[in-house]
Amino acid sequence: MPISGLVVTFRSSVDQNAAAITSLRQIPEIEIGNAGGSKLAIVVDTQNKRRDQEIWNTVRELPGVIDLAVAMVAFDEETESR
Repeated sequence: MPISGLVVTFRSSVDQNAAAITSLRQIPEIEIGNAGGSKLAIVVDTQNKRRDQEIWNTVRELPGVIDLAVAMVAFDEETESR
């Protein structure tokens, strides 16, 4: 079970990317954190690595997103082996 702490960077201020934020809120595995300037912290908590990668790809393709940086990734190996 991967848990990723990510920083989404937008081309403009986070406040000016309402459509992308709305899209992020529709993904149940994403928890939205603090925002500052053009950067927004999110946590992605999924059941498997494949779903984790799908979400990362979706986030990268949102309008206004210019970068997705990894702050941390943790794996629950016990859950992964099931």
